[in-house]
Amino acid sequence: MPDLTLDHVVIGVRDLDQASADYALLLGRGPSWHGEHPKYGTRNTLFRIDNTYVELLAPAGKGRWSDDLRRFLEKGEGVYALALGTDDINAVVKDLRNRELPVESPADGDGLDRLGGGHRFWRNARVAEKHTNGVRIFFIQHFSPPDALPVAPVAAEGAHVTRMDHVVVLSPDLENSKRLWGGVLGARLALDRTFPERNTRILFFRLRDITIEISGGAVQTEEGMGKPDRLWGIAWGVDNLEAAVNRMRAAGVDVSDVRRGAKPGTLVATAKSHTHGVATLLIEHTPESFSPESRLPQGVAYDNDPGRRAFTATGLHHVALAVTDLDEARRLWRETLGVHANDILESPAVRLATARMPGGEAMVGLAQALTSQHRIAEWIEQRGPGMFAIAIQVDDVDAAVRDLRAKGVPATDPEYGAMPGTRVARLDAAATNGVSIQLVQRLPDLL
Repeated sequence: MPDLTLDHVVIGVRDLDQASADYALLLGRGPSWHGEHPKYGTRNTLFRIDNTYVELLAPAGKGRWSDDLRRFLEKGEGVYALALGTDDINAVVKDLRNRELPVESPADGDGLDRLGGGHRFWRNARVAEKHTNGVRIFFIQHFSPPDALPVAPVAAEGAHVTRMDHVVVLSPDLENSKRLWGGVLGARLALDRTFPERNTRILFFRLRDITIEISGGAVQTEEGMGKPDRLWGIAWGVDNLEAAVNRMRAAGVDVSDVRRGAKPGTLVATAKSHTHGVATLLIEHTPESFSPESRLPQGVAYDNDPGRRAFTATGLHHVALAVTDLDEARRLWRETLGVHANDILESPAVRLATARMPGGEAMVGLAQALTSQHRIAEWIEQRGPGMFAIAIQVDDVDAAVRDLRAKGVPATDPEYGAMPGTRVARLDAAATNGVSIQLVQRLPDLL
């Protein structure tokens, strides 16, 4: 199934104008969009930040969405829905149906900016919350360019919200939630930790750089089994928490003092007003919070699923050298160092000719492009022959790509490599200090 992202979070509100003004104060940003959905019978205000956007949604007429939203608002304002993003909604719907999640067929949607005149288009697919543990979830694929929704203008530089850190879901049945998010939706489980003294267990699922935090009791109760989850809160990332707190207080927002967060290296503060029913945390990450030690259990706590990584790098597979003439390169290596480049292979499918030289546990590969449009030919034209890439062997290239993309590292889709019995993916050199890195998985039948 294509990787899912947290495209945006929807907050249900009664008075859109008041909520828009309040969230401008909370976020330190002006709105990106003032929209309406004639088909849905709703109006919205959008605030786009670095890694997602938040939607304030209010009923404004008759329609399926507005009727459901009104029923939600009868119980109070708050987080209404999570929109999970994809680049291929048809494939997602098909895969989820195969996993017995009854997703509705995708439908076209569009929104109009009442003030700026913009027009955005998408397709979304809903699923009844009775099939998603009581949490409203829908899937969305955008057909407008990202800049169709401009970044929310900053009102106070350095004291504004930059990103969404995590969304909090309260669950009375954590094993059921774990099956939904991990087994059905395919999100990566990054943490499953119990805090006995706090009578709490938390699950962290990663959707790119945003976490879905699911919190419940340390011990599963019989009364909670099968009961619905509840969308509860949002944690917003800021670069300077003290400045953000001072700005908010000056604007009349009731916000707590800055304190140390539960995770080492974090500073947090709680907004107590202007949130429209959303439990709201502001969080600043210091360099310490990114250290490996900060991820370990603190105090009386233990991991329920410790030591598991999404993938494992098992060693150096090969170093690739780009050459213009494979036979000449083989001759030079043989005459200079006495090293014979054997296993010569021409692969028209990948437009590459290769030869391999032994190098202990790994190997050195000579690679000649068979067409001038090949990336190796383009690389040689810019830099000349030489070391082209380092290939790292991994146990699961598909899991590696999903995990790295979740961490914000661009990676290509896995494909069969030029060397027989391999699948490869390539990382963006901008994310690896300018070094071209390949990930290689050797297929089991050819190990």
